[in-house]
Amino acid sequence: MAFSPSVITCQAPAKCRICETDRPIKWKCIDCDNLLCNHCKEKVHPNLKNTENHRVVNIKDVGQPTAVELNISKQYQTELSTVGYMSYCHDDSLWINNITEKVLQRVKPEGTKLNILSSFNIKVYGMAVTQTNNLLISTNGKKLKQISNTGTLTDSGYNVSPFLPTAVHITSDNKVLVIGVNSDYPKPGRRVVILMNENGDHERVYEHDQHKQTISNNPKNITSTSNGNIHVVDKVSDHRLRVVVLGQGGDIINIYTGDKEINKDRSFLPTDIVTTPRDNVIVADMNTDTLHILNNVGLLMTCYKTSDRNIIYPRSLAFSPTGQLYIGCNRINRSTTKKVKLYEMTISGC
Repeated sequence: MAFSPSVITCQAPAKCRICETDRPIKWKCIDCDNLLCNHCKEKVHPNLKNTENHRVVNIKDVGQPTAVELNISKQYQTELSTVGYMSYCHDDSLWINNITEKVLQRVKPEGTKLNILSSFNIKVYGMAVTQTNNLLISTNGKKLKQISNTGTLTDSGYNVSPFLPTAVHITSDNKVLVIGVNSDYPKPGRRVVILMNENGDHERVYEHDQHKQTISNNPKNITSTSNGNIHVVDKVSDHRLRVVVLGQGGDIINIYTGDKEINKDRSFLPTDIVTTPRDNVIVADMNTDTLHILNNVGLLMTCYKTSDRNIIYPRSLAFSPTGQLYIGCNRINRSTTKKVKLYEMTISGC
């Protein structure tokens, strides 16, 4: 059964909250909760006291209530203590890894078992499967590595110099998004998001927002939606993480910091983020055994407790082309079970 959702809802009033005329309502300010007409959004709201950093979104993009249901189709035993990253291949195999153990495996679900097709002893900081079914991985060096269908490991044409690559994501139009960090990371330094075309050209580097502030402190994971928005899991401190949503122009259009009820006693700990077939976004919150489901501008639609399905510490996420959701887990502290499971789920409503 799904967790009782904490959602953002919206019912448009007949009049703008500021001018109170009959102009059509087009916008909502997330921070001051005002619904605005075009005129007040452009001419009045920006001039109100302390509104320079307010987030104004199209009323159509405000998160709507939704009922989400997940059911376990199959579960598989892995040979890993943690499934840190996961990517689905076009031949129905999966790449899974454990960064601590330096293990990267390509596995094929067969019955209730995972048949290991290939295995590499390599430390992987991020990975994504291309349209041609090759795996791009970030490891040592400033170039992404590539593993072909035949299992050959080579340099790819994606160079993020002068940065080191971490998280990798393939967009819906087959471009490559990479998080880049300074070469002496984890020391303080530059943190960027790089958009590259299929030739490896840097089409855009996202580093500062509209107020010339850095868009992220310590970006960890990344995904994108078909409207061009980029969703970045950002670590602000050891106990404070968030999801930063960038618009096509690179401006921050929303910041999600968790649900006020679910994360009241346990901090928001997003460990992975993935885009759904309906172009929404799911964030795995390992600290509360929760999936936070956002729309494509980063507004909360609903939450789902994976513990309702006895799935504890959801760590990594991946979707198949047919819409099955795969959840890889983290080992439970003090558990006598050293190897974790991977779950294949049917999901509806998002």
